[in-house]
Amino acid sequence: MSKKLMLIFSMLIGILIFSNTSYASPNYLPPSNERTDVVYVSENVVVLIDYANNKADLVDLTTNKITNISNDANTILDLNVMKNPQKIVLLKKDNGTTISKTVLSYKGTVISKAKIALKNTGNRIKWVAPTGTVNERIMVQSNNSFNLYQYPWSKPSVSYNATIIDKGYESVSVQDWDFVGYPYLAIKYQAQGVMSDDFFVKTVNLYTKKEQLIKDFNTDIKLKYNGGNLALFTSYTYQATPGNASRPIAADSQKVFRLINNVSGVEIASLKDIYKEEGDISGWQTEFINDQVFVGNLLKHTWSLYSQKGSQILANQTWPKDSTSKFLSYNSSVKTAYFLDYASGKASITSYSIK
Repeated sequence: MSKKLMLIFSMLIGILIFSNTSYASPNYLPPSNERTDVVYVSENVVVLIDYANNKADLVDLTTNKITNISNDANTILDLNVMKNPQKIVLLKKDNGTTISKTVLSYKGTVISKAKIALKNTGNRIKWVAPTGTVNERIMVQSNNSFNLYQYPWSKPSVSYNATIIDKGYESVSVQDWDFVGYPYLAIKYQAQGVMSDDFFVKTVNLYTKKEQLIKDFNTDIKLKYNGGNLALFTSYTYQATPGNASRPIAADSQKVFRLINNVSGVEIASLKDIYKEEGDISGWQTEFINDQVFVGNLLKHTWSLYSQKGSQILANQTWPKDSTSKFLSYNSSVKTAYFLDYASGKASITSYSIK
């Protein structure tokens, strides 16, 4: 065979291999910070949940070892970390009318697998660990309806209708929620009007039916229960908005984080700062991981770290990758911060020593 024919043959083989590789994962999407959740496991371990591809990876921050624990592309429903005993519980949609439950060690070793015959997984679910004489439970959200199930999973033990009717909006719908154990449920709503979106939070005690509405937000919010408190935090990139839409005013002090006591409903801690609006990208980003509050300044490419009660741990650190990396964890014992970067198309973990 001539060299010219060999070259053409090699090129054809290369094209075929490339084509086969491309079609092997037709639904694959590049992972992104926005569609990745960070779940703290231990001082040196986190789980990255890539919702774009339904992929959960266990990451050892000290060795950069990444172990996939989701095994297939079935929808990830929930991932819960237990402290005592130390276990990771992963729930996924199954192929039939059940959901799969996988229990793993902190090193990613499978301890057990089971099927739960919960036919209606709704829009979203959360698994709750057993406590004392109470068995494991699963909260299921279906639009504005919340139902709490436990074995034998046939009918809910508690139900709640979260519908809100407000004539000042075209629609009000459930956007997010958190539940870590009976009786407290926190719900984020998106209220849509003409050329505008507002966000607010309702907390409810499912036992007493006592409700509290928190509506003083000027941008989108995230919520997360932590022990006996509810954390509410915001992120915002300054941008043009319709005149009637709520928008943070750059000259004002922004309340980027607040901590609400579950029982009293009283705000017990908060973080505020002013973020200038300049250049192409400015604003702030807030994350709440392992009782620590990360607040990044998009304009200055700096970040600071606080306890959930508001005391400062670190101030004005350089934000790696010009604010495009995602904060994962800070280990105070070795004074090292860890960040996630997807620039290469896959997860890359980088450690930074703090002076």
